[in-house]
Amino acid sequence: MKTVLKIFGGLFLVALIAVVAAVYFFGPSYGGALLGKPYFLFNASEKRINTAMVDTAAISGIYGESEEFQRAREAFKEDPTNAELLDAAIDAAGGKHSNIFSAEKEKAIENTEPSVSFEDGVLRATVPSIGRHDDGQAYADTLAQGLTAHPEACAAVVDLRGNGGGDMGPMYAGLSPLLPDGTVLSFVSRMGTTDVTIDGNSVTGGGTPTTTSGGKLEVPVAVLTDDETASSGEATLLAFRGLDNVRTFGEPTAGYASANVVLDYPDGRSLMLTTAKDKARTGEEFAEDPIAPDAPESELDGWLASHCS
Repeated sequence: MKTVLKIFGGLFLVALIAVVAAVYFFGPSYGGALLGKPYFLFNASEKRINTAMVDTAAISGIYGESEEFQRAREAFKEDPTNAELLDAAIDAAGGKHSNIFSAEKEKAIENTEPSVSFEDGVLRATVPSIGRHDDGQAYADTLAQGLTAHPEACAAVVDLRGNGGGDMGPMYAGLSPLLPDGTVLSFVSRMGTTDVTIDGNSVTGGGTPTTTSGGKLEVPVAVLTDDETASSGEATLLAFRGLDNVRTFGEPTAGYASANVVLDYPDGRSLMLTTAKDKARTGEEFAEDPIAPDAPESELDGWLASHCS
């Protein structure tokens, strides 16, 4: 019996060592790429963290198979603590929407609150950026409840001007009264295509899964954009693309219509890595080109008058 226990004990020890070794060697890179969290058991040095970032970019970055990235990666390997070489590798793998930032920089960003007003039969929803640490439920509830409080509305304006992005889940859930159920957007990555889905006042598949209430509102929708509408702001614009009762106004967007993951590292830095293009219900794919509106903002009042006279 003692011999059997010794054998099992030895096997357990070997297995434990193997698991620890696997986490040590693969956790920083594959944890970030496959699990959304890099795992460091110890030795989280600058060199090791930088290398993990680049390895993750190679696995998941939208351009991680490009020759440009391969050249940038080889240059980075020559000096893994060189910040410029690190940035060049991340840019090559993820494009202009990818970057490395500090926790302090993220905390310094101040976001405004969403709001809904109602005047002359028109609902006007201001949809600003929202950070990943902000109260997404309150954000979504403010929009959804404000939109459904006036079933007598003749039209709605969704104002995405200045919306630089953030957590798209609360944005979609908040505007769900104006969006039909089903697939509203898709992400096209190297691994395949995944869908963002709305069911009633719930959204899954994009950002934080969020559910609010209020039901649906059947009205014509105008969407306002400018050159600061970016990232999830552009993804929100694309949720309305292809709908018969929607027209867009303003200026072309910033050109960051792609999906990111944000990975946090032990030294306080975070990697925002672009992993997919945005695909609208029309079948069009977007990434780094601005999205043009249907008409300038000067035509908005006339459009509203045609629906609310």
